[in-house]
Amino acid sequence: MWELIRAGNVMMIPLGLCSLVALTVFLERLYALRRSRILLPEVAGAVATLGAADDFVVARAILARNPGPFAAVVGAGLDHADHDWQIVRDVLQEAGRQESVRISRHLNILEVVAAVAPLLGLLGTVTGMIRLFEDVKAVGLGDATLLSGGISEAMITTAAGLIIGIPALVAYYWLQGRADAIIFELERYATQVLDTLRERRLRAAPRAGS
Repeated sequence: MWELIRAGNVMMIPLGLCSLVALTVFLERLYALRRSRILLPEVAGAVATLGAADDFVVARAILARNPGPFAAVVGAGLDHADHDWQIVRDVLQEAGRQESVRISRHLNILEVVAAVAPLLGLLGTVTGMIRLFEDVKAVGLGDATLLSGGISEAMITTAAGLIIGIPALVAYYWLQGRADAIIFELERYATQVLDTLRERRLRAAPRAGS
């Protein structure tokens, strides 16, 4: 393996950095995008009690004990519960957008690595062939070792770029799918919070009028 890396010459350095970055981001997002870590059942239980509770003291206490994207979205709705439901809707949408960005952060790095790694491999192929032709021009075609070394450098960097880029692309789409599923669940709960707060306002309106 080490001989193959050495044969790839200097272009294996940026390719190695790409693989390290992709692996780091993949492991970090794999840990962060666990459904149980974001969609906490305690917060979901707090959402379920909003319609029956007289106030939001218990719900706020649960949110304070379980911080995160889910609690942030629900808390934004509760903070504006006394406003008109259209305002609450806009607040929930904005909170959802902000948390969606946080949930999907760093995934674009995998997409960049997936695009850049094969290009770096191609660049290594080009530089390897250029070096090969320069050597051939200097010493002629009689040295088979020289020819095989230049061709090896060209082919190894291409293969390394693809070996790094393809898994990075697969990891990007897989993790993006997990993030989208979590975001969809957050949107569903945000809609539930909005509907509950709207119903509370409608029930409170006749009492206020009397």
